[in-house]
Amino acid sequence: MLYYDKEDLVKIKKERKKLLAIYFSVLAVYLAVSVFLLIKVILLPYGSKTINLIKLTEYPLSGIFVIFSFIFLGIKYKKTNRFYKLLYGIETGLKNTTVATFLERNEELITKDGVDMKSLIFLEWNKYKGDYFERKVLVFYEKPFPEIPENSEVKFVTQGNVLVSYEIAEEQKDDKKIKTKTKTKTRKDKGDEL
Repeated sequence: MLYYDKEDLVKIKKERKKLLAIYFSVLAVYLAVSVFLLIKVILLPYGSKTINLIKLTEYPLSGIFVIFSFIFLGIKYKKTNRFYKLLYGIETGLKNTTVATFLERNEELITKDGVDMKSLIFLEWNKYKGDYFERKVLVFYEKPFPEIPENSEVKFVTQGNVLVSYEIAEEQKDDKKIKTKTKTKTRKDKGDEL
């Protein structure tokens, strides 16, 4: 089953563009007002009392715009942009396919590249160490956990340890493992006889 959907990337890309459009619209209004006030100050005679009125308008306006920029770009846009970068990486990056035994779901909040995640814990065989280890595969916090029964063999695809797709393996694979081990033993036995 596909856990990550390409529509997620399309949606977040549209939201990212919308947020940039909002920010640049506010920036354009701020710059237009600031240029208008600057031209008005330049055209005023020296020592005019309306200069103070213009300063009382421009300084708070600049402060409000700076505060808006920090909040909007630092929180809303930054979170959306990080989510977009993660989804883009999932779409274009190298993917890893693994077969492991599913153990449990972990609701604990984990942050990966600025995106909130939760995890699925699998028991995976490490062929280099010759031992099993627990592997946390990350899923998006906003999405529900995939429907995987506990202690089932799962073939899953990850990119950067984030779940892309999964498939619950069939029981026939256990029979294939036994047959493969038997064939290997008989080959060794035949080699010893020669």
